Amino acid sequence: MKKWKVGLVAAGLSVAMLMAGCSESDQAEADGETVKLQLGHAMSEGTPAADLIAEMADNVKEQTDGRVEFDVYPNSQLGSETEMIEQVQMGTMGSAAIMVGTLQSLDMKMAIEDLPYMWKDIDHARAAYDGEFGDYLADVVAEQDLKQIGYLEWGYRHITNNKKPIVKPEDMEGLKIRVAESSLRIDAFEEVGALPTAMAFSEVYGALQQGVLDAQENPLANIVAPKFDEVQDYLSLTGHFYNTVMLMVNNDTWETISPEDQEVILKEAERISAEVRTQNDAMQEEYLATLEERGMEINDNVDTAAFREAMLPIYEKWEKEHFGKELMEIYNEASGW
Repeated sequence: MKKWKVGLVAAGLSVAMLMAGCSESDQAEADGETVKLQLGHAMSEGTPAADLIAEMADNVKEQTDGRVEFDVYPNSQLGSETEMIEQVQMGTMGSAAIMVGTLQSLDMKMAIEDLPYMWKDIDHARAAYDGEFGDYLADVVAEQDLKQIGYLEWGYRHITNNKKPIVKPEDMEGLKIRVAESSLRIDAFEEVGALPTAMAFSEVYGALQQGVLDAQENPLANIVAPKFDEVQDYLSLTGHFYNTVMLMVNNDTWETISPEDQEVILKEAERISAEVRTQNDAMQEEYLATLEERGMEINDNVDTAAFREAMLPIYEKWEKEHFGKELMEIYNEASGW
């Protein structure tokens, strides 16, 4: 895979300055006929979603004859997801790929993605994001001056830990587990007695290595790529959350791009959205085989029905406090349950 350079901005500026919004070069600006956009995300290189974003950047540059350039910064190089959201919203970064649930920092409705066991199966999940549910979430971020240009499947999340296989909800009691910056995920794990800690992804490996954490949860691709098997003994296929990444652009920046070039970007986003699903489906068994070869003990005997039952109380709480009747009706119609 192409290795993306960190030093994009004017000479002498550091990544710390980028994150602090100290450079006008952070903004996606029209420079003559060229619009340059930094695109930050937290995903590990070597995962289908991260690799396809890099591929999209190459294709957009080629298909627009260089009029639009995405410079991609993976693996939280420009900060945590919450920090990147702020940068895109302020215009100090042109675009980003952010987990839908993390966008709750803009509007708590976006946390709905983190309802545990919310889709009957993956087909219902995919159809929801392709339909009214995905449109509703795009409208929510549009109110924050952000243009949604596509969704990328990140997939089902599973638990790794150093204690024992996770079979039933009671096995989570007292487990120190890292979660992304999501209040709903914290609530979900607290329902089963775990001790969740919100932490930027870039800090997780070290925290596991040092014993600050017992566990973490991620899709298989993001367990293999950062080699969590080096610091975790057990993988349990809990499939508790299904995550999707929103590709988004600062709205002012989007308006500097010609309609023709906007269409190129939207078509590329649609293409990689379909391709990431194909790759995710094809890679699941390979990921499991890789982790097993590396010495991880894999447990597929998880009582997911018991987990869903244990976590269901947060549905009513979050509908009442954050989501509202309209969004929950759209979700329920699409869920398959």
